[in-house]
Amino acid sequence: MKKILFLLSLLLILSCSSSEEEEKVPGTFKTNVLVEDITGTWCGWCPRVAYKLQELQKTTSQLIVVAAHYGSSGTLDYEKVNEIKSAFGVSSYPYAILNRSSKWNEQDSQITSLTGVAATAGVAIESAINNTNLTVTIKVGFSQDFTNLKYVIYLLENGLLADQANYADLGYGPANPLVDFEHKHVLRKALTSGPLGDAIPDASSTNGSIFKETHTYTIPAEWNKDKMEIVAFVVKSDKSVINARHSDFGNTQTFQALSD
Repeated sequence: MKKILFLLSLLLILSCSSSEEEEKVPGTFKTNVLVEDITGTWCGWCPRVAYKLQELQKTTSQLIVVAAHYGSSGTLDYEKVNEIKSAFGVSSYPYAILNRSSKWNEQDSQITSLTGVAATAGVAIESAINNTNLTVTIKVGFSQDFTNLKYVIYLLENGLLADQANYADLGYGPANPLVDFEHKHVLRKALTSGPLGDAIPDASSTNGSIFKETHTYTIPAEWNKDKMEIVAFVVKSDKSVINARHSDFGNTQTFQALSD
């Protein structure tokens, strides 16, 4: 009996040690780059941006794309897209916002130049899905002190079909419209109070600390939960993105150290 109790205690200690090790904050984090593409099925030049981003994603796993639709046919529109447009001065199209700090100039180098830069905050996502009930936990680790931060959690859906206006051969052929065009990374919902995010307490964003917050959501029946993904990111008071992460449903992530 004593031997059994000893083994159980040892397993508990090892389990706790493993858990604590996973919670350690790296000194520097890998940087993921967020691009929010403000688009619509009516926008005949927008396939150009979608194609360039799609091709760049084939070469790097550190590019995270979000397609925020408005004025589109069917049910592609994001209900709070005007909050994004107003916050970042979007007035012409195509318009893709790079890390919420500038308009993407459609050059790969503007993105790839950021992927090797060390970040001092990192994001990890944990999620579970039970039927249509989704639970998402964001974890943000810090290797320096920050203040006045916010976090955003998005739900995206892939594989949505809708005709797309197309003014030239921009990567998908010359047809206009592109019939049953496959729309990817379509922004469906912000689990935070909106696309501009919710506050992270200053006490939770100090060097070595980890901020955690859990959200729950019931996936609507008309959405395909098997083609959905989660995007989470952290922004500074000037609205610029410090770091971002994406995940499929049901995954548990650890922090990405720069050396990984």
